[in-house]
Amino acid sequence: MATKTFFGIADAHGIESFIPEEAADNSRRFILNLRANANRQRHAVSYQAVLDEEGAKEVEEKIKVGDFMAALIMLKLKAKEVRVESAQHEKSWKMIPNPDLDPYHTSED
Repeated sequence: MATKTFFGIADAHGIESFIPEEAADNSRRFILNLRANANRQRHAVSYQAVLDEEGAKEVEEKIKVGDFMAALIMLKLKAKEVRVESAQHEKSWKMIPNPDLDPYHTSED
């Protein structure tokens, strides 16, 4: 099955963006890195993930219905390969999604 590369940002609340490689030029990737680094308090990371068509479709379906945490979990399960910007991002990648990691998150009890 053919694979495709996606770029984006994920954080304590799940996937924030999931951009196909053909739409992610160098300037857009740079901006993703800047935004992730500006939001490290939420354990934001910029990622590059390789998925097959089925896995990508499953992630996109979760995003479409607004289930960003499930989308990130699905991405982690289905990705053939994932790269993040740094060792610090790698540590965060292992901990997310988890809204309790966001110091500004308030419970919606």
